[in-house]
Amino acid sequence: MEFPKIGFGTWTLGGRREPNPNNDDAADISAIKTAVKMGLRHIDTAALYAGGKTEELVGAAAKDFRRVDLFVASKVLSSRMRYDEVLQECENSLKRLNMDYLDLYYIHFPSSEIPHEETARAFNRLRAEGLVKNFGICNAKIETIESYQRHLDAPFFASQNHFNLIAREPQKTKLVDYCLENKIHFIAWRPIQTDLPERNIKSLASRGAYPLLDEMADKYGKTNAQIAVRWLTRQENVSIIFKSGKPEHIREIIDAQDFKLLPEDWKSLSDNFPRQEAVGFDSRGPLPLG
Repeated sequence: MEFPKIGFGTWTLGGRREPNPNNDDAADISAIKTAVKMGLRHIDTAALYAGGKTEELVGAAAKDFRRVDLFVASKVLSSRMRYDEVLQECENSLKRLNMDYLDLYYIHFPSSEIPHEETARAFNRLRAEGLVKNFGICNAKIETIESYQRHLDAPFFASQNHFNLIAREPQKTKLVDYCLENKIHFIAWRPIQTDLPERNIKSLASRGAYPLLDEMADKYGKTNAQIAVRWLTRQENVSIIFKSGKPEHIREIIDAQDFKLLPEDWKSLSDNFPRQEAVGFDSRGPLPLG
């Protein structure tokens, strides 16, 4: 299957790092089903999310669709990357998802303590046994990708990193170019950027926060979020994952693909956007990239 430009992310569905006892599971399951019915077949999740509960929600939603029509990705816990641990973690994820295999299995955060060869050996076994079809890596620099790759029996299928109009690290480190040259799908997480008041960062969806984005939205008759998404997906080999529980917002992001962002406007956003960070970050500060 041709890899889609837009996928559905699931971070915070069911909770954050621990399950939310007051979570509206039915609403989260409905959001995933809505995304799939609207045409999104790439679903991204992780063992880290809500302590595994998010995978259960994905599994509950996915049972209403043919497995072959979905592209499901999950990620191994960064604290469980020894050989036997990886094998067990993948088994646990598949049980929670109620699936026989993963289309894509990621190293969520690279380890500087566990030998890359040991983790790669477990990934190779998972692929040989048909439990994992493709390998992925998140939050990694080029040299880290190459270090793991030396021990893998198949090339990395995807690299997932924080990338948007504000978070420019993958662009500045040439990771986006590297992935294109090496036929690795680049997937941007948090493409619209959440509000981070403690860092004085506003969401790219906010009118009035970034006049240049307002100007582009008005020119094309689109929302600010759609312009921010199109800036990413217009780039060759760049896809995104996003999350929303509202059907109208899901449709908004899907529809960000239905217009052409002119080269001069893409360049203006690239060069002149007023807030550009050289590193990936979240509410706690810069992300520790491997």
